[in-house]
Amino acid sequence: MHGRFTSLPSEPPRFFNRGPSPIARLTFFGVISIAIMFIDARFRTLETVRMAIATVVYPVQQAALLPAQMATRVGQFFDTRDDLRAENTKLKAELLVASQAQQSQVAAKQESDRLSKLLNISQTASTKAQAARVVYLGRDPFSQKAFVDRGATQAFESGSAVVDELGLLGQLTRVHPLFAEITLLTEKDFAVPVKIERTSMRALLYGRGPGKLPELRYVASNADVKEGDLLLTSSIDGLYPSNIRVARITGVQRDAESAFARIECMPTAAVAGAETVLVLDKPPAPAPRPALEVATESSAKKRR
Repeated sequence: MHGRFTSLPSEPPRFFNRGPSPIARLTFFGVISIAIMFIDARFRTLETVRMAIATVVYPVQQAALLPAQMATRVGQFFDTRDDLRAENTKLKAELLVASQAQQSQVAAKQESDRLSKLLNISQTASTKAQAARVVYLGRDPFSQKAFVDRGATQAFESGSAVVDELGLLGQLTRVHPLFAEITLLTEKDFAVPVKIERTSMRALLYGRGPGKLPELRYVASNADVKEGDLLLTSSIDGLYPSNIRVARITGVQRDAESAFARIECMPTAAVAGAETVLVLDKPPAPAPRPALEVATESSAKKRR
């Protein structure tokens, strides 16, 4: 028994070795492939087959590429949006800078025009003038005050008229070492002697307080006064230099039951918005009253 099963066959039975060997098959198919490639390259015999296969495979290729294309497009969308946001922010910043520059240029031009007009007023005025800058308005809402800075070499005097490039603002009422106080012509019961430019009729302009227009008082109802008439300083009593613009008449109301007309006026100066002003020196004091008038007033007081 032992001798009969000692040697086993080392190769499979010939029943499983049918057909050519793998090397022969590889060689055969390699030669066939080279021949087909040569024939196709030479005579284009497989062009139709290749086009048919490409047509069938194209949707599959596109479907395979679709996820990558979608990812690329999504990435491009977000990149484009971020770029647009950044560019939009940059353009807004540049627009803001340009707008601020334009506003500064406009403000500088306006300030230059105001200073030029003030310079012209200073040159044409018969009295000396000193420039000052309005630093703040009064804190009391019921008082029409403004304050200007005062240089070390500026000699301000209480009672001096204060004007801007458009007309009379008011009068210096207090002078401090570093600043001076202006009482604006809109102050309640603040009186300015004026004359109507058209007729030279003299009158008194009174302020009425904040939020109200000044008015001419004690003007007869039948007086020659019209809307649009310009009021100038009259230099009566030597309070203000003459012929400074003060206000323009905006309304005239006549009542048959009243002896006086109600006349409202709009100040020509920028009462609440002046920035740079001129402080005019006080005009020379007027000549003293005649002795006869003084004696008459003295006797009238004694009778009282």
